[in-house]
Amino acid sequence: MKKLKRLAIFVGVSILGLSLVLTGCAQSGTDTGRSVKKVSTPKVSKVAPSKQIRNSSQLWYFSKNLKYKSNSGIEAFIFTKGGTVRAYNVKKYYASYAAAKKAKGISKFGQGTYKLSVNKQKQTVVTLKMKLSGIPATYQFKLKKGLAKKYKGLTFYGFNAARTVDSDTVNGVFVQAKK
Repeated sequence: MKKLKRLAIFVGVSILGLSLVLTGCAQSGTDTGRSVKKVSTPKVSKVAPSKQIRNSSQLWYFSKNLKYKSNSGIEAFIFTKGGTVRAYNVKKYYASYAAAKKAKGISKFGQGTYKLSVNKQKQTVVTLKMKLSGIPATYQFKLKKGLAKKYKGLTFYGFNAARTVDSDTVNGVFVQAKK
């Protein structure tokens, strides 16, 4: 009787162990059968802010955040290597200047010069001296922490920034869009 009891326990434990192993194998088999889409997150650029701005002839946007909507448009700037800047209003974010022009979603409202410097807090400061619709204005962007985000099919690279115009400071993002 003792032998029969031991045999029953041994067979029961063996069946339980085997069922656990088979359940684990079945679970891992279904996981690998699924299509796993890997979402890649953009990486913040390690290039110095001054080089990023000078080496690009594309639009740089300033807005309160990437989801910001305005009836008057979003401010956009094009910086040249020669130290000149052009300011635009755009209806939305575009991957390039050419795309904005093609969609007729861009209008120029000023031009001038810019200067890049570094302040005591080791922040890059972009100072723009422009004429906006014929009126002299000075913009100053203090570039803070870098950022990289995806939004509405575009990837944005740039910085959190504080923009000062005529002693009025607004925090936002200063970014460039790419497809």
